[in-house]
Amino acid sequence: MQEATREFPGWMFERDRSGWTASQGDLRLTRPSLAALRALLRIHRATRRK
Repeated sequence: MQEATREFPGWMFERDRSGWTASQGDLRLTRPSLAALRALLRIHRATRRK
């Protein structure tokens, strides 16, 4: 989780029974694993830069 926090500053990460959730403001993304969530955030970051 520390690695994810460094890679995605401004995002909050939390884990519960349904998996991992990253939140930033009103946006919340949930995936079953932290690896899957980080992959999704990389795509999200790349599309926002365009």
